[in-house]
Amino acid sequence: MRFIGHEITVSLPSGFALEKKPPVPESFQWQGMRHIVEDLLATWHRYGKPELRTHGGRPPYYVRSGRTQGSWGQGRVYYRIRTEGGRLFDLYYDRAPKGQRRAGAWFLWRELSAEEESVGLDEFT
Repeated sequence: MRFIGHEITVSLPSGFALEKKPPVPESFQWQGMRHIVEDLLATWHRYGKPELRTHGGRPPYYVRSGRTQGSWGQGRVYYRIRTEGGRLFDLYYDRAPKGQRRAGAWFLWRELSAEEESVGLDEFT
């Protein structure tokens, strides 16, 4: 497993309308190369703000609902994909707005070897 952690540019299917959970990209640009997504292997999400912690008792309603449904601008949507060249990557869409942009940003999180295809999935699914 190799951590990358770079913001990337993606090409999405035309006609999608949800910024909360966009579809898997058709391709992405990284290191001057276009990587075409061949297969979506898994998807998962992490909603809510990790810095919202409670000290005993139940968290407030808005924190509880944000963990399962997501709130605008909070959380990440993850995608494990295989490219045309057979490489395995984990990408994520960070839903937090960036500056004046209302939409979030895409990141290339890590590259995995073929033996690691199911690594970590039981934690998320």
